[in-house]
Amino acid sequence: MIPDKTFIETELASGGLNPVLYVFSEVDSTNTRAREILADSSDEILVLASAQLKGKGSHGRSFFSPADTGLYFTASFSGLPSEHPVTFAAAVASVKALGSCGIDTEIKWVNDIFLSGKKAGGILCERISSGAVIVGIGINLEEPQGGFPDDIKRTAVSVGSHREIRDRLAVELYRELVKAVNQDAGEIIRSYRDVCGTVGRRISFEIDGNRTSGTALSVGEDGSLTVEQDGGDIIKLISGNVSVRY
Repeated sequence: MIPDKTFIETELASGGLNPVLYVFSEVDSTNTRAREILADSSDEILVLASAQLKGKGSHGRSFFSPADTGLYFTASFSGLPSEHPVTFAAAVASVKALGSCGIDTEIKWVNDIFLSGKKAGGILCERISSGAVIVGIGINLEEPQGGFPDDIKRTAVSVGSHREIRDRLAVELYRELVKAVNQDAGEIIRSYRDVCGTVGRRISFEIDGNRTSGTALSVGEDGSLTVEQDGGDIIKLISGNVSVRY
């Protein structure tokens, strides 16, 4: 079912928010479609789709996006400085929006939305040639018929909610995202610490091609993850793929 354009526009406008809204039954990915639209437009836009054929995840991975089982969302923001922690703002917004719909989630550093130790969604922020930032967020609302594919079925989860909340969640997510990106960097990181469930947990990660383990200690002012390696060394991870032990 295609997102309800009238409902979403009306709800957003009631709070003074008026992005140019595009809704589709199917796209390659909402981030890709946003890029195409913004090649000829300087508007602030919001792109929603019922399905993605080539959903994009972080680290070049794909994001499984079957029809009518998830929220597939991309919003654009212009004027954000290059050092703006927009991914962290999007993480905060995602957890808050889901919470407003009665769904309790957390963030696995850096940008995965987790529920009960499994991935329920992800965030991909990209800066485009105009300087605008596109913020892509995908959330599994329901498990697809037949279940998740073999390669992710042990690590993926849906939030267990009916698809009827999708349009309401899109509204809440955009509202929270606008609030978050307009905070200063320090406030964004402080809010991120509150929603990040990685700190205090055992993790594994890769350094120089080698897989190693340790304990996540804290999130720094720059968003880095401070880790105590099993040998006792303290290091900072700026980016990368971390596995968390639940």
